[in-house]
Amino acid sequence: VARRNYFLGMWAGRKLGLQGDELADYIDQVMVSDFEIDGPDDIIAKIHGDFTRHGVTSNREDVLAELKRTEREVRAELLATD
Repeated sequence: VARRNYFLGMWAGRKLGLQGDELADYIDQVMVSDFEIDGPDDIIAKIHGDFTRHGVTSNREDVLAELKRTEREVRAELLATD
C-alpha cells in the first residue's frame, strides 16, 4: 500500500506541475493522508481536492481508476521479484 501511495502521489504531483522538493513533499503528504481513515477514500479525497483547488480537470472516479491501476502495477512488480 505504501508503494502504491508513493507512485499515486508522484502521478498526482506531476499532474499538479510539481518538481523536485515540492514533488517529494507532496508525495509525503499523499502518503500521510492515507492514515486518516480505513480504505482509500482519504487519499482519493486529498488528491481530488488538490486537483480541484489547482484547476486540474479530474473527478473522484479518475483518481480511483489511477489508484487501482497503480495498485495492479505494484502487485505485479512484487510478484515478479524473488
